Amino acid sequence: MKLSFEYEAEQKELTEFVKSEQAAVNSYEQDKADFDNFAAVIRKYVGIRELTPTIVNEFVKKIIVHAPDKSSGHRRQKVEIVWNFIGELKQDEDKQTIERQRKGKTA
Repeated sequence: MKLSFEYEAEQKELTEFVKSEQAAVNSYEQDKADFDNFAAVIRKYVGIRELTPTIVNEFVKKIIVHAPDKSSGHRRQKVEIVWNFIGELKQDEDKQTIERQRKGKTA
């Protein structure tokens, strides 16, 4: 009885391990496929001189523009860019604000 219980526990543990490892393999394969597709698009546009809507559409999946926020006394508007093959890249909002203010002063 004790051996049967230990065997069943080990089988359950191994089944869970196989499921988690299979999920990791699937994730790796998806990441590799996404990278290969992204690399193909990058190679296609090496040395571009002008950014056209066609090029932007191949790189950008969607752009989300949120409603403006005026709670801090300054108008702030969050913009999210979701890239094809990569997904959304998180950026520090304060760095974006500083960069925009710096560019605004020099222009």
